[in-house]
Amino acid sequence: MAPVVAEAAPTPDFNEGLYLQVLGHEDSRPYAYKDTTGHLTIGIGYNLDDKDNQKILAGMGYNVKDVRAGKVRLTEPVIRSLYDTSISKATKDANNWIPNLSLQPEDVQKAVIDMSFNLGATKLGGFVKTRAALINKDYKEAAKQMMDSKWAKQVGQRANTLSEMVRSAK
Repeated sequence: MAPVVAEAAPTPDFNEGLYLQVLGHEDSRPYAYKDTTGHLTIGIGYNLDDKDNQKILAGMGYNVKDVRAGKVRLTEPVIRSLYDTSISKATKDANNWIPNLSLQPEDVQKAVIDMSFNLGATKLGGFVKTRAALINKDYKEAAKQMMDSKWAKQVGQRANTLSEMVRSAK
């Protein structure tokens, strides 16, 4: 039987660094807009086409139809709250995708969580060779596989940045 390894909780510095990283890739907009893939989005990459996200907004007291129509301006605290919800889900999905993700170097953790935030669990799951390389801690191969994807062509600089974070991990 393999020993159980306790996973360390992310530090405030890790969380803030991840926030700034994702914010740099996503930007923050208080009104609804169409993202690069045509999804209606608000805040920091908060997908308004996602039914679960719509339920969360409605639960916060927002008229989802008005938010989607661009009639509602979100405040920074609300945008941050929606980000926190999204990044928690992305982190959970990333940890399900890579066993013991918390034992990987911080830059690898941030890159994988950022990819999970951007792609969602289903599309992230399609990166089979990237996953295998990360599990084997073959960061150069993982970075290569990240760049050899439709995603890399779609997101451009984000893919370059994240793959370099993985490639240079030690």
